[in-house]
Amino acid sequence: MVAKKSAAKIRRNKARAAARGETYTPPEPTTTTNNDDDDTNKQQDDDDNGESEEIITKKSAAATKLDETLANIESNIDNALNSKERRSAKRKAEAIAVEESGCENLEELLEWHKKHKAKSKKKAAKKKTTKNNNHPQEIIDNLSEEDKAKLSCAKKLKESLTKLETNSEGLNAKERRSAKRKAEAIAVEECAGMNVSSSEELLAWYETLLPSPKEKKNKKSTPYIVFVGQLSYTTTSEMLYDHFHSTLGSEVITKDSMTIRLLTDPKKKDRSRGMAFVELSTPEVMYECLKMHLTHLDGRRINVERSAGGGNTAKKARITSLRTSQSNYISTTIDAILQSFIKNGELLPDELDEGVVGLCKRHSATVVEAALKEYVNEKKERKIKKEELGEKEEEELRNPSAFL
Repeated sequence: MVAKKSAAKIRRNKARAAARGETYTPPEPTTTTNNDDDDTNKQQDDDDNGESEEIITKKSAAATKLDETLANIESNIDNALNSKERRSAKRKAEAIAVEESGCENLEELLEWHKKHKAKSKKKAAKKKTTKNNNHPQEIIDNLSEEDKAKLSCAKKLKESLTKLETNSEGLNAKERRSAKRKAEAIAVEECAGMNVSSSEELLAWYETLLPSPKEKKNKKSTPYIVFVGQLSYTTTSEMLYDHFHSTLGSEVITKDSMTIRLLTDPKKKDRSRGMAFVELSTPEVMYECLKMHLTHLDGRRINVERSAGGGNTAKKARITSLRTSQSNYISTTIDAILQSFIKNGELLPDELDEGVVGLCKRHSATVVEAALKEYVNEKKERKIKKEELGEKEEEELRNPSAFL
């Protein structure tokens, strides 16, 4: 379908043609039904399928030339052009490109060029993929007899080394190294006369010929581990698990989400050393377990801290950093608990001295909150005794710090 051109556009086209010494004849507009439009659009989508190589080359050359010309005009490297001259030069270049390509208008040429570039890139990528993915058997079939024998030796060596790496039960490190050297020596000997001087050269040749597929390294994800210290020597793994499970709940702590490794001393009949490493399934569970810091188990106040890996120097620095961070978190949490009691009118702002506040920050938030509730209840009961039962003034709780 040819769209009807406006009178202004026809005048511009005639002026451009006259400047070139040619005559411009506007095309006759045609009308089509909706069905015709659908068929036309479908035909345009499959444009390249019905075009000859000559037409494709003609359009591609015109579009490429237009891109270069417009780029030069934009950069203004040929001569200094003002805005009006630049616009005029662009229109002239566009008109020439449309005429050379045989398209009806500029929009048609640009749309064709866009689709053609996309299809060309897709074909090039497909060709490259096909080239790089030749079937191993095709490569082997094209080898000479000598190279096939060399390939057999390399494959045998590779399998032997892989087997030693993955299945070397019963061999210590020295025996494993000896077995590797023996396999390499046999492979080099079998390749005598095939221009192979070492096992490394043979394996490098094999990788060049048949590169191993890039396997995703099965790196173990960063473990979420907490260190539990100050345990009683009589505390068992089951007792530690029950302590976490009963406090944090079955929704957080399960046999699947927690693995406990209680450190023991083999010189003392595997007696506990009073410490353990606990591996958790997720970071959320790990941070929940940190709330167990300074809680009481088996008569001891235990420490629960994040574990730190690395060398000795880096490990000490990391442990110090983690402890400082955890201490700041506990301090902030205790301050928030005290502020909530003050806000509810259960405590006065200066009711507790700094010594008691510091003591609170050396215990878990659960213990502190329970102790404060007990203190508030005791204070209320003594106040009632004094006011209603006529008890002596000494019955009133006058030393909260000593009580806590």
